[in-house]
Amino acid sequence: MKLTAAKLDTSNDGVIRVSGDLTFQTVPALREPLLQELFAREGERRLNLEAVGRVDSSALSLWLVCQREAKRRGVNLILESPPQDLCSIAELVGLEGVRR
Repeated sequence: MKLTAAKLDTSNDGVIRVSGDLTFQTVPALREPLLQELFAREGERRLNLEAVGRVDSSALSLWLVCQREAKRRGVNLILESPPQDLCSIAELVGLEGVRR
């Protein structure tokens, strides 16, 4: 199965859109650029995952890192359109707050 590299797309509306697959092969390359982009501005930030394909537990780990950093910096971070598989993984490990 060929993976699609994860990509970031930012726009003037402050929404960060992620596309591609979020797996243990793709998440490491995305982590630092995503964190930099999330905190490049002040105020509420939105992370939209509508265009994400496959996910594994690395996607959940990435979301938790983003949440932790947002809380530490006092930023309200909103997750938009998480893939159903991400919601299922979060539920499986007993985490609340990752819902479609």
